[in-house]
Amino acid sequence: MKHLLFAFISWFALDGMHAQNWVPMAQGLLPSNRTVFAISAVGDQVLWATASQNFNDEIPLTHQPYILRTSDGGLHWVAKPVEEAAGTISFDIVALDSLTAVMTTQDYGNGTGRALYRTTDGGEVWERILFDISGGVDLTRFSDGAHWLAHNRQSLSLSSDNGNIWQPDFLNGYTESEYQALYTGTNMSCSMGDTLWNGTSEGRVIRFTNFGDDYTFINTGLGDRYILSIAFTDHLNGLLIHEFNLNDVKIARSTDGGNTWIDLGTSPGAGTWNLTAIPGSPGAYAAINGIFTPSNWKIAISRDYGETWTTEGVNRPTNSILFTSPTTGWAGAGLITFPNYPAIFKYVGEPLVGVNHPDELIVEMNTSPNPVEEVLHVT
Repeated sequence: MKHLLFAFISWFALDGMHAQNWVPMAQGLLPSNRTVFAISAVGDQVLWATASQNFNDEIPLTHQPYILRTSDGGLHWVAKPVEEAAGTISFDIVALDSLTAVMTTQDYGNGTGRALYRTTDGGEVWERILFDISGGVDLTRFSDGAHWLAHNRQSLSLSSDNGNIWQPDFLNGYTESEYQALYTGTNMSCSMGDTLWNGTSEGRVIRFTNFGDDYTFINTGLGDRYILSIAFTDHLNGLLIHEFNLNDVKIARSTDGGNTWIDLGTSPGAGTWNLTAIPGSPGAYAAINGIFTPSNWKIAISRDYGETWTTEGVNRPTNSILFTSPTTGWAGAGLITFPNYPAIFKYVGEPLVGVNHPDELIVEMNTSPNPVEEVLHVT
């Protein structure tokens, strides 16, 4: 990740959102000028979020990241500043249960340090569990619950005991000008089982395997494109969003775990998009357009592995997005601009059902002879 990436992040107002599908929540709980950079859920009831101001360079020592959480599906919320992490902002958070979460902190290298903090009492007290540059951006807890990976460009830290002990490492393979794509920690990477995928600014995908012990840089064949976000529904099938500029945004699909990618030529629209898969609904994906795109912010849904997209407008800046089931989804606010501003939006629409297989898995079949006498040959 390069510092330059954050220098041109900006925020704007949005057009109307269909109230029947997305309900505003957690209103008035975050201070002004905060952005929800990450959300993380456990089931459909527990959600954690982290919010910070957006700084281009030096972060004031007085700035404190905020956390926001609910344990009852959004009926009640708690918001608290993380005093222990003063002088930093937070780009990612991982929820373990209603009382336990781990967050990243970033100081751009000129403050109190990049680190990971953990709470076990709902955010009242935070303990620093890693003090290393790798704790500044992306954080993943793999599905086995024991293995973790903190990732900040070349710097890695790995844990195999649920975050108690961390082993530093170094990632070789970036070009001099290449860096991680980041608009929200929630959607910049995706994990499945022991595997993690992360896009780069030069059209490549980094695939970590064996819980981060091994990795490879994959050339997607998409050209010199900026991979905004990546999401897999299983170890084989995934989508990524790539762009050349705000008006040249496309979807690419992999059916072999990220080894090869096909540019579908489809797009949810112009702008900078964050992408997530919808658990329990193969083929269904959601994308949110909440940064960098004046007057055109949307939430988009695909039910057919990215072949087609339907969009609906939103009436507030939004940023991160995730679904925990076909009936429950969450989106974080892009920028808190006035009192009583909603920090979270919750999906309450109809269940999102997708197709079972990507189109390219449906093969052409030839049969002979016709009519059949005794034996039918199928090619």
